[in-house]
Amino acid sequence: MPCRHDIAHRSDHLHLPTLDFAQRHLLGPLTVSKASHSLQFFKPPTSTPSSPPLSIPIMSPPWKVTFSSDFYLASGTITVDLPARKVLIIYDLTSKTYYLPRGRKDWSEPLEATAIRETYEEAGCTATLLPVPLSTRCTPPSSTSTHNPQLQKARFDPSGDVLLPNTARLTEPIALMQHPQKKNGALAIVLWYVAIGDSTLPLAKETQMSDEQFEALWVGFEDGPGMMVNHAYGQVLQRGIDLALAASQMDDMDVGMNAAVACQDPPQKDSHLSSPKTSEAGSLGVVEASRTETPPSRPEMPLSPPNSL
Repeated sequence: MPCRHDIAHRSDHLHLPTLDFAQRHLLGPLTVSKASHSLQFFKPPTSTPSSPPLSIPIMSPPWKVTFSSDFYLASGTITVDLPARKVLIIYDLTSKTYYLPRGRKDWSEPLEATAIRETYEEAGCTATLLPVPLSTRCTPPSSTSTHNPQLQKARFDPSGDVLLPNTARLTEPIALMQHPQKKNGALAIVLWYVAIGDSTLPLAKETQMSDEQFEALWVGFEDGPGMMVNHAYGQVLQRGIDLALAASQMDDMDVGMNAAVACQDPPQKDSHLSSPKTSEAGSLGVVEASRTETPPSRPEMPLSPPNSL
C-alpha cells in the first residue's frame, strides 16, 4: 500500500484543484483520507478560542496612466439667457439627438477659450463665461500686491480645501465628463463652464466644421435637461442652470470677478486671453480674462455652512 505521502503527490491517484491565495486561507490545509483517497479540507474546531479570525488583505486599485495619444481634452458651455430663462442647446441632425456645445482644444489653447470658441462654431452664438457661486477644490490665488474682494468673502469647509458655494463667484469648471470617443476609442475628458448669451440675437451661420451638422436652438430652463441625449448631459445642464440662477440672486453682481472670459467678437482659432477689462455685459459683473493679475493671499476666515447647491 502506498503511504499517505505518496498518495498526496501522485497525479495518477488524485486530481487536485488549483486554489488561489484567498481560497486556500478560507478552506484551510489540505488532507487526504487513507480509506477513500478523497480530498478533504481540514477545518479547525470552532470552539478553539486561540484561533484568530481570517484576515484577507484587500489591495487598493493601482494608479492608472493614460498617455497623450489615448485621450484628448475638450470643453463646452451651458450658455443661458437669464432674463428669458432659456438655455442654448444643439440638435445633431445625423444622430437625431440633443447635446450641449463642446469640442476639442487646440494646441496651446486655454480650455476657457476652447469652450467659448466651440460654442460659437457649433451653435453660432457669441457667449461670455459667467462667474457662478460654485464649490471647488481649486486653490485660491496667493499674493499681497492686489486687493481681491473675492478672497474676503470666500469661505471653506473644515478641511480648508473645499470652497463653500455662494461665498465666491468664479469661472472655474463646474463639472468634468469622461467617456470613450465613438470614432477612435480615445478617452474624452470634457470640462464644462457656465456662460451667458442673448437669445434675441440671430445665430451666426456657416460656423461649423465640414463634418458637423448641428442646429442650435434656445429652449426653456424646464425643458432642456430632459431633452439631452443621456443622463450625464442632463445633469451637467441642470447644474449649470442652478448655478446661473444662484449667481443672479447674489447681491454682488456689479463686482468684477476673478478670471472670467469674455469674447464679444466671434472667437478665432488663435484666440487668447486678453488683458483685464470690464465688459458691457450689464450688471452681471463679467470681466475679460487675465492670467497676469496677482490677487492677495488667502486670509484667515470663519466658516459658513454649505447650502444645497
